[in-house]
Amino acid sequence: MNKRVAWMAVAGLALAATGASAQQRPGAATAARPVDVPAINLIQKGKWAARDSEGNERVMCVRDPYQILRPEKITTPCQHVVMESAASRATVRSICTGHGTMLTRISTDTPRQVTVEMQGVIDGQPFSETYDAKRIGDCS
Repeated sequence: MNKRVAWMAVAGLALAATGASAQQRPGAATAARPVDVPAINLIQKGKWAARDSEGNERVMCVRDPYQILRPEKITTPCQHVVMESAASRATVRSICTGHGTMLTRISTDTPRQVTVEMQGVIDGQPFSETYDAKRIGDCS
């Protein structure tokens, strides 16, 4: 397991510079909202604290919850296949051409608290990580 890759995936949730319209711009390097997943739609924007299974915590500004479906260091669009989708949980398989694949399981306990499990291989590095995230306020 590569914790660095896993935390980069967690950081994907906080890509502040990308918006939902990015995929529509010619030459845009980031993926827009490729799928419609109710469990992700519930997640509130704002400042979040994510804690991994080892107790490490990272604070991030979530401007688009769909960024969780793409690791931070991946700048090319990924294709997403929704494997399961319910009101408060989802499983999405992501294929990032030239980088690898990952499976993301999201459980939205409330719009301010989610659990995310990720596993896959990105740039030849396998990873598996679970983290709990809580909204802690508004972004500055």
